[in-house]
Amino acid sequence: MDCILQLVVDTGSGTAVREYVWCTGFVFEKALYVPYTRFSGMFYEDGMPDISALDVVGVRVRLGVVEIHSGLADEVSIERFGRGHRVRVDSRGYTLLLAQNEPYPRINTNVTLKSLCQTNLASPYITYEDPTPVVSNIYINEGSTVWEAAVAYCIKAVGYYPFISGLNTVRMTAGTRRVMDYSGVKKLSVVSSLDSRYLLSDVYMKELGDTYPYEAHDASAARMDIVRTRYYPLDMQWLYDPQVGLQHKLDYSNKGVRKVGMTYMGWLGEDLMDKASGESTLTGKNINYIKVVGGRKGITTTVMCYNDRYGQKEV
Repeated sequence: MDCILQLVVDTGSGTAVREYVWCTGFVFEKALYVPYTRFSGMFYEDGMPDISALDVVGVRVRLGVVEIHSGLADEVSIERFGRGHRVRVDSRGYTLLLAQNEPYPRINTNVTLKSLCQTNLASPYITYEDPTPVVSNIYINEGSTVWEAAVAYCIKAVGYYPFISGLNTVRMTAGTRRVMDYSGVKKLSVVSSLDSRYLLSDVYMKELGDTYPYEAHDASAARMDIVRTRYYPLDMQWLYDPQVGLQHKLDYSNKGVRKVGMTYMGWLGEDLMDKASGESTLTGKNINYIKVVGGRKGITTTVMCYNDRYGQKEV
């Protein structure tokens, strides 16, 4: 299966696409809790380069006939090498812009996921699950990001964490998804892992004055003898229900705390929140992490399922 790179180039009078088909290595990743996909790769072509890295304005990538990535030209270099030239690319999907833009601090009223985000960030490359429930009030804190506003909306609307589906689509529910059957693949490894470094045990939120009447505690942290306490100022984003805000802080600190996964030869085209099947430790679980690695020896794919508060939640 070929990995094909398309560089979108500014020509001065518009844009053109320059395609590279000889890939010497690439890595593609997407994960729950990460508001963008990421691609890095190296490509080679005989002869002198006919474009300059200075003019690159976008990156697109296909695996076979499937476009897997469309994003920003974070880092691009084109250098002469031997009888030809090689192209190095590092790109993050356009949904990264949601995490890099601060919306106007205010109360957003009667919003859906799409209207909330598009009101605060105009981008033709980002799409949204639509329709979604109308939420009466979403307060945007000063210094927060559009992605943080989207998270607050999704928690309030359905109690789920948003994720990136397909090409730069922000979703809050799994929608129509596939069951990925891994019974016939060549498995290279199967793994379980624990990462409790960020797990919080006790969180408190302040009220007007000097008291902290809102509190939440994590029994799973206590069972691991973990004591990590945080005190927060009154967060206007969660003013409608401070307990929901505190519980979200605990749930988010649990992200990826327990994981099961596998690496296999090839690529089946899975996406976030597809269901895994055909491997006993993964069967029936939502896929929350995907890493596709390609090189001269072929393509391998790693999938992980997070046993945490959001990764296996059914919405």
